[in-house]
Amino acid sequence: MSGPWDDLEQGATPDRSETPSGHPGPGARTPSGFTVFLRGATKRCPRCGAGKLFKGWFKIRERCPRCGLRLEREEGGFLGAMTLNYLFTAVVWLVVLVVWLAMDLPDLHVPDLTITSIAIAALVPLLFWPFSKTIWASVDYLIYRTDPDYGSREAADRASGNGGRH
Repeated sequence: MSGPWDDLEQGATPDRSETPSGHPGPGARTPSGFTVFLRGATKRCPRCGAGKLFKGWFKIRERCPRCGLRLEREEGGFLGAMTLNYLFTAVVWLVVLVVWLAMDLPDLHVPDLTITSIAIAALVPLLFWPFSKTIWASVDYLIYRTDPDYGSREAADRASGNGGRH
């Protein structure tokens, strides 16, 4: 059984066919939805599993260095990642709140809970940001990979929202 980070690049699998330009051909094997999400959750490219997608903690590369997948397809593409980040932070805070209340009641220590809540609201979004970017890139990949032109750099550059500037 193959793992989610198996190489999917040219020549890595016997059933993979590439066009001369290096883009996946019509018979190319695509990863499963679970594999795509697992790759996104570990800051890897949803299509090929490559790492090193970030220039810094907060700056994602425009494209995957291995397969060329465009990681943010259009202007405003960060909104999905921002929403995921917000939801993850809210869930972490709710879990901490419920556990805190279960352990601290009936003598609730409000100042300590307030400081903990502020720390969660400040730190969790910063720590989760790169993961939310790659998870959102995975969602985007799962939605658009059925488009025959999605593997093409040229088609991705012409996609709506980028004004043909790239």
